[in-house]
Amino acid sequence: IKDKIEYYSIIRTKNAIYRSNIVIVMIDAIKGFSKQDKSIIDETIKSGKGLIIIVNKWDLIKKENNTMNNYIKNIRFQFKSLDYYPILFISALTKQRIHKVLKTSWEVFDRINNQISTKRLNDVLKFILKKNPPPSQKGKAIQIKYLTQVSKEPCIIALYLNYPNLIKTSYKRFLENRIRENFDLSGVALKLSFRKK
Repeated sequence: IKDKIEYYSIIRTKNAIYRSNIVIVMIDAIKGFSKQDKSIIDETIKSGKGLIIIVNKWDLIKKENNTMNNYIKNIRFQFKSLDYYPILFISALTKQRIHKVLKTSWEVFDRINNQISTKRLNDVLKFILKKNPPPSQKGKAIQIKYLTQVSKEPCIIALYLNYPNLIKTSYKRFLENRIRENFDLSGVALKLSFRKK
């Protein structure tokens, strides 16, 4: 933060994120993904808000067969968390694909407000645990009893188990990835809460 203008712009951005259901972060296709974009995305995910990435000025990019896919891969390589958020390519000037912004926003909004049934979650949990149970820690077998969605916005799924403090970060990430793969949570910030049972 170099000056007062930048400071107040960051405060306004944080307030805008706080008041939002879905945050749309617009990236300049020519300039690419900046440090400021990353910090706004971090703040959005941390706040548990819906998120869509828009790449604007796509009309100015020289295109080949896989230009869009390569651009997406590059963004996701720089920021692994964005694997689960929609990335749209538009041109505000030519109105190219601009209709997709509102359509995608409504889709993300519907996902945010969707309650996943406890039965469906636990059916998926059984399948996950059968293939990859949590590794034992300090000679203690970790048993995840069940899970349930306790909040919609942000989407929080509570997992009840015998030793919540012994679950490794890598296994937490593994569980989040498997849950995301089994339920349509594109654009939705997901938090797992590990609780004592």
